[in-house]
Amino acid sequence: MSEINKSRRVFLRTAALGAAAVPMARFVVPSAHAAKPHAEDGHALNYVNDATTSSHDKYQDGQKCQNCVFWAKDAKDGWGTCRHPKFADVLVNENGWCNSYAPGA
Repeated sequence: MSEINKSRRVFLRTAALGAAAVPMARFVVPSAHAAKPHAEDGHALNYVNDATTSSHDKYQDGQKCQNCVFWAKDAKDGWGTCRHPKFADVLVNENGWCNSYAPGA
């Protein structure tokens, strides 16, 4: 067998295995909401689940996770992902607030 035919067979076999593996990837890659607990008041950075209950000096009316630059815009049932490192292991409430709030664009 020539070297070209051998290389072609290796490529085709690898491509076929890769194509067969793609549909299985959804079982390996966890979703953003999978197995993450909801953040509780006081989790980090003076976080509260309801922004209107914050007594922090920095809080201003209308500020909430949903319109923060750290909000990942993936809310499900009012809970979503925050990109701030302190909240990587929990879901935050879209109406929540913490003192790292930064207005989103």
